[in-house]
Amino acid sequence: MCTWRSIGAPIIAQVIEQHRGESEKELRKALREAYPWGERAMWPYKVWCSEVNRQLLALRPVSEQIDGLPLFETQENREAQR
Repeated sequence: MCTWRSIGAPIIAQVIEQHRGESEKELRKALREAYPWGERAMWPYKVWCSEVNRQLLALRPVSEQIDGLPLFETQENREAQR
């Protein structure tokens, strides 16, 4: 069964590979231009954006992915959430 994600994921991976080493701004521009389904609206576009973010997050070092997340629940964390 084909899904929007299964169609878009290899396209996104290919664009990321072709533009490796460029700034994130240039990479995102190339990803916008590679969008394959015409109008950027509704479910296909949401899936595309989600997959772009998922693949770009996977490129970052783990320390950047979890930066800012509390390791343990503390009184300070609970007060900051209020």
